[in-house]
Amino acid sequence: MRQQRLIGIVGGLGPFAHIDFERKLLDAASELIGARRDQDFPQWVLSSIPQTPDRTEAFFGEAEDPTPVLLRSLERVQGAGADFAVVACNTAHLFLERVREQSPVPLISLIEVTADEAARISPGGSVGLLATTGTLRSRLYHDPLEARALRPASPLDLEDGDELQLRCVMEPIYGPFLDGRHQGGGIKTDGGSPRARALLEGAAERLIADGGADALVAGCTEIPLALEDPEVAGRPLLDPARLLAKAAVRYAYGV
Repeated sequence: MRQQRLIGIVGGLGPFAHIDFERKLLDAASELIGARRDQDFPQWVLSSIPQTPDRTEAFFGEAEDPTPVLLRSLERVQGAGADFAVVACNTAHLFLERVREQSPVPLISLIEVTADEAARISPGGSVGLLATTGTLRSRLYHDPLEARALRPASPLDLEDGDELQLRCVMEPIYGPFLDGRHQGGGIKTDGGSPRARALLEGAAERLIADGGADALVAGCTEIPLALEDPEVAGRPLLDPARLLAKAAVRYAYGV
């Protein structure tokens, strides 16, 4: 099968996440177009700028606007021949509409493809969200899920939700929270650890037991680095990066 469009990847958000996404592109190519030999796999170009301001901090006004750096990556991939692009970061989609207005190439939204899949596998159901606080408070996933007649739930909706979100979601991603900020050492630093997995599993189990979740969304690109299985506590765990990889392959090949 002939590739029709060159894939562009905006990476570095964080540095481990786009590497995981590239692996998922290879998996998607094997699954969707039967890629086996080197020559069967898709072409893509990548721009990795780890110095992009933190998206969660930017949303809360605690860091600079990441939009100019995201646009720099898009200009890089367009200059290398990309026909469209994907952004390998959930929280960066907080700025996607602003970026889209100036992007030199079309963008596929990770949020939209995930909401579509949630509606397909759990129509009318409750969807538990594991994501950064910025993603949750912005309703980045809430609104698309509700538009598809789904009921979103997050740790912030549960009793002791702020503490649960901090200790079992944010700290596994960003590291311990001390003196008003995260100190590093989480998945963004080490790519995942047994402790991070256990904490995130605990948050997922609370969303199922107390939030009634029928399915879960790993709504931060780092989370699947720790929660690698397609289910948690018997519920499907949607990996937006994996779904985005499939969407990118389909579009690249006109499937």
